[in-house]
Order: sequence, then C-alpha cells, then structure tokens
Amino acid sequence: MQQNENILEVRDISKSFGAVHALRNVSFSIRRGEIHTLLGENGAGKSTLIKVLSGEHAPDSGSIVIDGEPVKTFHPLTSRAAGITVVHQELSIFENLTVYENIFPYREAEHKLIPKKQLIEKVQKAAARFDLEIDPEARMGDLRLSVQQMVEILRALTENAKIVLLDEPTSGLNTQEAENLMCILKRLRDGGITIIYISHRISEIMEISDRVTVLRDGTYINTFVNDEHLTENMLISSMVGRDFEKSIYSKKHSTVPADAEVIFEARNFSKGKSVIDASLSVRRGEIMGVFGLEGSGTYEFSRMMFGLHARDAGSVFFEGREIKRLTPTAMIQQGAIFLNNNRKDAGLLFNMSVADNMALPVIDRLTKGAFLSRRAAEDYALSFVNQFAIVLNSIYDKPSSLSGGNQQKVMLSICLGTKPKFLIVNEPTRGIDVGAKLEILRLLNEIVKTGVSVLCFSSDLPELVTLSDRIAVMNTGRVAGVIDCDDISENSVMQLAAMDVVEKGA
Repeated sequence: MQQNENILEVRDISKSFGAVHALRNVSFSIRRGEIHTLLGENGAGKSTLIKVLSGEHAPDSGSIVIDGEPVKTFHPLTSRAAGITVVHQELSIFENLTVYENIFPYREAEHKLIPKKQLIEKVQKAAARFDLEIDPEARMGDLRLSVQQMVEILRALTENAKIVLLDEPTSGLNTQEAENLMCILKRLRDGGITIIYISHRISEIMEISDRVTVLRDGTYINTFVNDEHLTENMLISSMVGRDFEKSIYSKKHSTVPADAEVIFEARNFSKGKSVIDASLSVRRGEIMGVFGLEGSGTYEFSRMMFGLHARDAGSVFFEGREIKRLTPTAMIQQGAIFLNNNRKDAGLLFNMSVADNMALPVIDRLTKGAFLSRRAAEDYALSFVNQFAIVLNSIYDKPSSLSGGNQQKVMLSICLGTKPKFLIVNEPTRGIDVGAKLEILRLLNEIVKTGVSVLCFSSDLPELVTLSDRIAVMNTGRVAGVIDCDDISENSVMQLAAMDVVEKGA
C-alpha cells in the first residue's frame, strides 16, 4: 500500500433542494488510514455530504470514487457494500435487544443460522481488541450512551467497514468518555481503518485529526494538515469566514452577590450508589454549572431534582418553601422548567410544526373561547424566531428541517415561553456549531440578567467555565465541592472531578 493513497475521492459534487444549493462543486480526497475531520457551521453542507457518501442522496452532478472505483448507484446498500458505515449522532440501536443482537441483527450466513454462542464469542473477541468490557447479553437500553456508541462502532467493524463515518460522536459524552473514544479511534486508524470525523468541538478536532476539511455555505474552503502550524483560530476563522482574535471561551466575571437570595435548593439527594447525599443551591440571577466525569451521578441528579427520576431520599426547596410532592408538574407550577439534552426523544415533536411546538406549553394563553387563535400563535412563534434569530423558511416548517443549533433555539424558546423563574438545562450546546454555540451562550447570559436562575449540567468544561458564576463538581455520586467564580478554571474543576474518593474522606 502506498503512503498517502486515497481511499475516497469527492469530485465536483453538487446537490440542490429546490432553490437551496446544499453543495456546490465540492472536491477533496481522504487518505487510507487517516482520521479526516469535516468541519463547518450548521448549514455548511456536512449533513448533505454525509447522505451522499452513505447513499441516501444521489448528487445532481459530480462523482464519488471509492478505492479507485466510481460509484455508479447511490443507495445505502451500495455504500455499505463498498465499505462505508455511518454512526449517526442519534444512534440506530434496538434498545429492547441485547448487545450481540444489535451487532449481528441478521444471524444468517450462507442460509444457515449462526448459533448464539458463536455470536457471543465474536462480540467478546471484537470488544477485547479495544480492551472494552461489554456484556454481549446486556440489554442495549440499560447501557450508557458511550457504551451504546461503541456497540455501533463494533457493528461497523464486524461488517468489514473500510471507512467509518462518525457524526458528532462525543456530543453526549463526558470528558472521560470522550477521551476513551479518542484512544479507540486512534487505534482503529493505526489498524488501517479510515475515519471520517464530524464534530464542532475544536479542541477535540485538534487532538484527533490528521487533516481537516472545512466547508462553508455548501462550498469547499480548504483542507488543513494538522501540524504545529495549525491553530484553533485558523479553523474557526475559515469556518465562519471572519477572523477571531481570541478563543471563543473566556473566563466569566460574576456580578451575583454572595448573599443573593437562594431561589432553588436540593438537599441530601440519594439514590442507591448513583447519587449519595448530594446537595446544591442556586441564587437568583446566577448560572450554577454542574460538572462530573463518567459515573459521577450528574445525569441522575439532574432528573431527580425535577421529579423525573425516583429518589431514595432528598428534598427540594423553591423560594424557601419545600415542595412536598416532587413531580415535574409541581416544579412547573412553581416556575421551574427542564431543558432536556435529547432533542429527538424528549425535546421536540418532529411531526408538528415549529409554531405548534412553541404554542403547546402556553396554549391557554393563545386560546380565545374554545379555539386556538391561529394569529396569536403565529405572532407568538415569530416573536421568538426574531428574538433568537432562528433560521427557517416558515414557522410551519417541521423541526427536522432545521439545523441542530436552530432546533436548540426552538427548545429554548419553548422553555422561556412559560416565563420561568428557574431553568435546568442539560447539554445546552450539544451537537451545534461554533456560531450557534456562541449564540446559545449569549442567550443564557441574557436570560439571567432578567432575574431567571439557571442550573446548567454540561460535559463541555470550557463551556461551563465561560458560563458559570459557580460550579458544583460531582464525583462518584457526591458533590465533591462548589467552586466560586474567581477560583474557577479547568484545572480546579478537574482536580475535584477526578480525585480519588479516599482523598475526599468519603
């Protein structure tokens, strides 16, 4: 095999949807055995290019060459047969089936049924290749997102994939899980597998990529070699078309007084070994960040305090009064709202329009007599579209037609439409580009200026450092400490998040 041999060539690919030019004469190549990142803002053409490569869309013009052979038919089965497998951001798994059944959904080979024992052995062998401890008979729905993702990757490898395309693979992972995935991807690359990587996390791209191709507005901009000359600002400037003189992240200077009123307090929450005697409080008009590594209990804690998960012990106080029966309804009645981290499964109704999604939580305010006022609903939706600069063709578009960043803005609009006093957000910038990320961070900072308090759970540590007036750090189910704004740094947070339990006297 020749060094720098191209395994995939994209030649003058164009694709339009009506008057929208999603791709315009895009050309670049990908070398065998490299990690090649596709970078660009939402709407840059990445999603369309993924669908062309995976055979979901046929281009209007241009060609794709795989291993020297032009692709003649664009179809998912053709792409998979050519060795291309896509691991989507929203995983394609069967939650009610086992790990081995997800990896081998078809058990027939040469018209013979492959025995269960043989399939389990194949899974164990594949997992051992990456030092993974995965029970082949575990139910997929019971596994963490990071493990589910590895199962998808293992499925791709058992299908003899030559090119694995990963779409935002770390968007739902915490720092430790993301680092583990990085190590596994490097081992795949070293084993000759070609990785096409899509992410908006610039620091992650700098760590993992051999080369980076930037798309903007459906056009090819440049391919960068990741060497000592490449900087984060070079990538960001190329992606957005303007210069950035400093990092998108900067340390916050809090203006919230230490004696500000406590609007929300969670006391002594426990649930088995996942959350242990955890407490925190949020002051009026502040952003309290919460960070933790894998197994720290952040996900469980966030849902327990809103009444979404059962608890063994724990109390919630809102504006000094205990909520005796802790349910989502009771929290909403008090003026609290919960922004879920999963837009697909627990955030947006994708079969309804953007306008209807926004109107549902406040439908009583938009109703005249027994009927919904369509004009009132339209004006209501348009007010948020204008306020948050949501990019869409019509308020009657379905959320599925919007970019990830604009979907997130719609979700935020839905929450703020209820006029909350307190907002719990989970992964507010998951899977969105740098420009949209900056906009969401700005919006959250604007929200607290109106007196709303925000409790933000995020696995993006630089994001929390930028946003937070204080950060509560969780470690093995406990709140290991709370760091005030002046003392917040990535290092101070990680010291608490990663330190040994024994050191804490736990």
